[in-house]
Amino acid sequence: MLILKSPLVRRAEREYIYRVLLEEFIGIEFDIQFEDREDIQLMQVGCSMDVELILSDIFLSQPTEDWLTRRSLPALPLDTVQDHKGEDLPVLFGCKNTEGVYMDLNESEGSLYCGVDLFGSSFFMLTRYEEEVLPDRDSHGRFPARASIASRAGILMRPIVNEYTELLKFLIHRCWPQIPMRTRLMRRLVSHDVDSAYYHYGRSRLQIVKEIAGDVLRRHDAQAGWKKAGVMTRSRLEVTGDPFDTYDWLMDLSEQQGLQSAFYFITEQTQSGIDGNYSLEDPHIRQLMRRIHARGHEIGLHPTYHAYLNSESIASQFKQLLKVAEEEQIHQSVWGGRQHYLRWKPATWQHWEDAGLQYDSSLAYAEWAGFRCGVCYEFPVFNLQTRQTLKLRERPLIVMEQSILHPQYMGLAGDEAWQMIQRLYQVCEQYQGDFTLLWHNSQLVRSADRSLYRSCLEQLHSPNEKVDIL
Repeated sequence: MLILKSPLVRRAEREYIYRVLLEEFIGIEFDIQFEDREDIQLMQVGCSMDVELILSDIFLSQPTEDWLTRRSLPALPLDTVQDHKGEDLPVLFGCKNTEGVYMDLNESEGSLYCGVDLFGSSFFMLTRYEEEVLPDRDSHGRFPARASIASRAGILMRPIVNEYTELLKFLIHRCWPQIPMRTRLMRRLVSHDVDSAYYHYGRSRLQIVKEIAGDVLRRHDAQAGWKKAGVMTRSRLEVTGDPFDTYDWLMDLSEQQGLQSAFYFITEQTQSGIDGNYSLEDPHIRQLMRRIHARGHEIGLHPTYHAYLNSESIASQFKQLLKVAEEEQIHQSVWGGRQHYLRWKPATWQHWEDAGLQYDSSLAYAEWAGFRCGVCYEFPVFNLQTRQTLKLRERPLIVMEQSILHPQYMGLAGDEAWQMIQRLYQVCEQYQGDFTLLWHNSQLVRSADRSLYRSCLEQLHSPNEKVDIL
């Protein structure tokens, strides 16, 4: 077993990040000893080889008056160091040794030195520390990608916490090669936010006509216009054939790949035109939820636009979802979901915890796909204000189709969109992580979108993937 000797300051924060990296991500046992010291030391109990690993400790040792202020943020541009693979590794926080180097792997004196603050830098990314500090927000109150350290440093497409974890694994193995480490299996996690359950819900015939005209004349998309026109010829009570009625098609594709789709439902309409265009009391919605459950897929929560900072709203909406689920005999051992519009602040995690949800999958930037948390692993979350590790787990969202396709965001199409999604998938595969994909049921009207989504499920898969047979 390893012994980790740690500085005394910020004990709760340290216990959290030590256990996430060493236990959750790497899978090794260790004990923590807090003592008066300025660095972190790892050593093995009862090891015949007298070797130790010394790690710099910068971020979590900052003065109290600087904590949660701009003064505690990384300085840009970031420094880099060659890692164990000979590749440049960005240094969020770190300290060179007396010889002016970040890495000293000379074991002749019985110790290895890593000046990259692996634990503190990972804590910074996983807790979304900068979002607690910086005031930047977009028109929807979201922290924008452009304001993040990762984006400004050009590393948003790199899961930097995974890279730090790999370096830590290498260093531990270099010191103690006999220590077993966790073997991970990649997962594909597919989910669908049900913002608009059916196209014709909440739309007047005049609105439909205007949208059809826009598809044909302005967007030159006759196919989408034709599908929407079909709604005009049927009863307003019908949903079969509705352009947004893609649920069975989505489930069919997931089942062919041995995957479970998650469908996240809005339970209230707190603002017309922004929250869902349906009610959970609608017989069609009830029937849909029963069908999803019967086919072995997941039901989840999609809190309303204004709920992300309101603990009572999230709890009330989750309670309503559970009530409907019970009435429809839908039983699940795990409940999770995602914030509507990806509206999120660090305090939102606590509201989800208080409501009794087990996981959240909101953490992506709306305008840019990538690694907002710097990681493609699921992880337990930490409340920066109460200084507590929560039971809630975060499943970082890597790709939302709107981030890739929407002209106001990345605005990619065709091969460019496919190559971007492939690139992100391959990064997740490299670390045997979770490739989390959000595709709305309403974003499948065009054949090009259907084709792209089909490719995501049929062409992106790994021989080392964890597959759940439905």
